[in-house]
Amino acid sequence: MSRVPLASRPLDLVYFTFFLWHLVASFAVDFQALFYPYTWLPSIPEYYISFSNDPLIGGAMRKEHNLTWFICFLAIEFLFQLPVFVLGMIALWKDSKSIYVLLLVYASSTVTTTLPCLVHVVQHDGLSTAQRTIILSGYVPFSLVPLGMAVDMGYRITNSFTKSSLKND
Repeated sequence: MSRVPLASRPLDLVYFTFFLWHLVASFAVDFQALFYPYTWLPSIPEYYISFSNDPLIGGAMRKEHNLTWFICFLAIEFLFQLPVFVLGMIALWKDSKSIYVLLLVYASSTVTTTLPCLVHVVQHDGLSTAQRTIILSGYVPFSLVPLGMAVDMGYRITNSFTKSSLKND
């Protein structure tokens, strides 16, 4: 079977772009918060905190003990999600269907870890409406795209099994 170009696969193009965008955001903010103050560009998350007052990134940078759960989520992002971004982009580029199961696991894990972050921001006192909007405008896409990806990958995997079982019958 020949490779279908990425531009001809709209959802895969969205996922590819999402992974690329997520790589930049992860290195610019998330991983710096995880390793702060021993980071390569501490001014980026510091600047982001100065106008957004993000309680999660700021709390992670201050190593607040009540945010240990979030710091663990950042570690998961670094140890699991980062490799998936790269593997996912490569496999999507090549139109490799063997990546579907890993993308389903990634997407399910990401939705599960992002939801508590959204709830924390929504319920956090001390944020102005503008700050909450800024933070959520960054966090919501990192929840919705993986949610759509989980549904899509689940469908693709199920569909491939259905096609396979029809051939065997």
